[in-house]
Amino acid sequence: MDPRVHRATPTEGASPQPPPSNTHQTTYPADIDGTDPSRSNSDQLTSPADLESTMQPIPKPKPNGKDFGIKAFSSPDDPIVDIVAIHGLDGHREETWTAQNGTLWLRDFLPSDLPKARILSYGYDANTGCQESISTEIMRRDAQKFASTLVRKRRDAPRRPIIFIAHDLGGIILKWALVICDNQRPRPGPIQRDDLQSVLVSTQAILFFGTPHFGVKDEIIDAIQHMASVYTHKTDKILDQLREDSSELENVQELYAGISKNIHRVCFYSGCSQGKKGDMSVSYRSAVIAGDPDARKESLHASHKEMVKLSKDDEGYDTVCDYIKEFARSAVQEVGAKWVTEDRIRSAANGR
Repeated sequence: MDPRVHRATPTEGASPQPPPSNTHQTTYPADIDGTDPSRSNSDQLTSPADLESTMQPIPKPKPNGKDFGIKAFSSPDDPIVDIVAIHGLDGHREETWTAQNGTLWLRDFLPSDLPKARILSYGYDANTGCQESISTEIMRRDAQKFASTLVRKRRDAPRRPIIFIAHDLGGIILKWALVICDNQRPRPGPIQRDDLQSVLVSTQAILFFGTPHFGVKDEIIDAIQHMASVYTHKTDKILDQLREDSSELENVQELYAGISKNIHRVCFYSGCSQGKKGDMSVSYRSAVIAGDPDARKESLHASHKEMVKLSKDDEGYDTVCDYIKEFARSAVQEVGAKWVTEDRIRSAANGR
């Protein structure tokens, strides 16, 4: 609750005395409309700048290690496809996807629409404003961990098709993960236990939600860093790498473009106004991968944060679900064909 300062009034019936130089001040809660009923109209804060100067942000919850890694929302018998979600900046493997009414569409709706899909959500430390958790890992290290964790989770079926759902920073982490998988091709000889390349070959489609492929405007990054600095001296390396024209983003996009030609791609962007100051916001230009003619583009009528908090009766859910169903229907055949090609490459590398 935002504090408002109120000068103590003299006791009723007593003669007012001039206030001393260091007048004692008592704080009272603001009314629901942001005003302090105990203050005169002339004392009320009237400008957004005045109001912002008195606001104290609510500390973000401490990231819990139990919320990191992969959580399964649906694990049917004999699934034909894995749907893997990865959250973004200040996200959470469950809360990111949860609507205001408490429903989590990946868990509560999608399994009934795709009963043969295993649905997973990955959590990692992307918190910018926690006093107690200071992440020094940058994007490539997060990507390496994500890829390795996913490979272990898929050891029983490494060739099962994958459809990724990525929000915000999660899309950048995902692109780096796929680049890492491409760079770590299996060595000649028997198939290794941790075959990172299998993730790339098995990727059928990616749904990007508000991913800043070409960065975020400086004023937005500065506002996020300012809010984070209220709590901690947390490293701002990840935030700096998300600025417009970041060499890190340019590098990963160039590498990713070379390996994604056989992957279906949809870029969702926010089609309405953004949230409050300090919230992430991604421009249309940055969200849609300009110059990629094969990437489909879709607008969702929601803010950047709310665009992945889908409800069953939401037009956005129908649109997203239709895309996932489309990619799932062709996944077994298309990913199977990619594995035929991959097996030929591996056989040639092994001299067979």
